[in-house]
Amino acid sequence: MATLQDIGIGLIGLGIGQQHLRGYQSKDLRVAAICDKDEERLHNVGDRFAINKRYTHIVDLIDDSDVDIVDMAVHPWIRSPIVNAAAQAGKHIFCQKPFSMTMAQAIEMVEICERYNVQLMVNQNSCFAPGFLAIDPFINTDHLGEIYHVSITCNGFYTAYPGKHLIPVMQVHHISLIHKWFGGFESVYCQAHGHNRSVETGETMSVALFKCRSGIKGLLSCNWSFLANSGHNLQHPHEEIRIQGTKGAIYGNSADMTVHLTEPNTSEIKPEINGVWFPDAFGNSMVHFIECLQSGRKPLTDGRSNLHIIQTIFALHQSALTEKIVMVDDISLDGDYDISPYPVHPADDISILH
Repeated sequence: MATLQDIGIGLIGLGIGQQHLRGYQSKDLRVAAICDKDEERLHNVGDRFAINKRYTHIVDLIDDSDVDIVDMAVHPWIRSPIVNAAAQAGKHIFCQKPFSMTMAQAIEMVEICERYNVQLMVNQNSCFAPGFLAIDPFINTDHLGEIYHVSITCNGFYTAYPGKHLIPVMQVHHISLIHKWFGGFESVYCQAHGHNRSVETGETMSVALFKCRSGIKGLLSCNWSFLANSGHNLQHPHEEIRIQGTKGAIYGNSADMTVHLTEPNTSEIKPEINGVWFPDAFGNSMVHFIECLQSGRKPLTDGRSNLHIIQTIFALHQSALTEKIVMVDDISLDGDYDISPYPVHPADDISILH
């Protein structure tokens, strides 16, 4: 009988990757090897998590026969060569969000994985955050009636994030939650600001109205340039969620959710939340991926379906620039959309691997 321990994980990148390791440790997953160019960090993390195989060259981790999944916790602009090499080696790929900050790169990576018949899952870890998993059973017409409004709000102050653009770096968490719960996006209208820089250079706040193809409408408000202390009560990973229907509502954050029902009698349910976003969402995501690999199922956040998330990211950004409603399907998969703050390395750039 297959077990989670049968699959070996090879983790590249030990920044946010340390949260991956904490989550994997809590789920008793097997990390076969780790890789980081910073030798001091590599050995400190390896010692802390008792991981013996340690590499400073990505190619060596990919070549390790004990690695079944290549887990990429690296910046988007260097991912294509890693995906190309891993896919050719027959390794499945687990990719940190945002999947890509250019449309061409996103398409390229999906097609590479399909060409070599390896599974690709994007780590949209908000979809696996314990608090949000706890409310999944209640997001339906039986409990809430006709669902007609959803909002997700997050504030804080952190303008120096490497990706520079808030929509793909942070608001993507909220986009992916809406996509999971209510399906694809039809249209968006976004207002954004860069605080002390232009939106073209990089937005630090984004407020967006959206409509899903299912008819659900709502608001996504993400602000990482909020100066007042009071804004920190909605700071990531404690986004405030509101789901409103004709018979009930769900509200709270990832640490404390409430389901308010009005039928047959007024009542409140406090769903049991097993864990916290950091690090348990990362462990839950990888467990899901391994179980999909073992059962032959497609992951919830597989690479091909994540292209709609990429389209929505660019629709929001285009709306912010034009101050117009943008239809998400008008964002062509063949379009030259690019908000990467750094040049994207092509798939054949093997210098990234060494």
